[in-house]
Amino acid sequence: MLCLIIVLGCTCILKNNADDIILLSPSITGLQKMLDICSELAKLLSLEFNVEKSHCIAFGNMSNVTITPMSLGGNSFEWCGAVKYLGVYLQSGRSLKFDIAPMKRAFYAACNSIFMYGSAINEIALLSLQETYSLCVLVYAIPALSLTTKQIDELNVCWNSVIRKVFGYHKWESVSAVLLGLGRLNVKHLIMLRKVKFYRHLFYN
Repeated sequence: MLCLIIVLGCTCILKNNADDIILLSPSITGLQKMLDICSELAKLLSLEFNVEKSHCIAFGNMSNVTITPMSLGGNSFEWCGAVKYLGVYLQSGRSLKFDIAPMKRAFYAACNSIFMYGSAINEIALLSLQETYSLCVLVYAIPALSLTTKQIDELNVCWNSVIRKVFGYHKWESVSAVLLGLGRLNVKHLIMLRKVKFYRHLFYN
């Protein structure tokens, strides 16, 4: 089985704003038909698709097969190994995978910025700043993502390293007691809690 996805960069000429459209298809023919329809509707609605910001990605057993470039409004674009959609990075492969490396880089950038300008405040205030402005970057969209145990462990290590720096712990020292004493959860349990809330919201709404 093959699942084909295209993320289209769309600009509305009249309103001068941008939006993303995602197309999913189990076949190349079906996907091209959808692109043709998008091209026709774009003319009617005064829309313009930005091919440079449009990407194709494939998932499934046939994802490693060379696929003909897709065409949109007379312009063609190649297939990619990874695509960013709504801040989440998708990786092509036999199954749906997510790349957390960009998430980790953004997280460390946010953390370092806070550490740079927050060196004069106490540990609890500094921790609160990191929880408010950095931790949200690390767990962005996490309830909707299917991450491996290894990836979750990596995210947990990232947050633990911040806890160590806030309270002056060495990298080989455990921060479990610190989190417990402060009434905080580690990233593993935060992810579990957010998933429960996410699925509960879906069920009752």
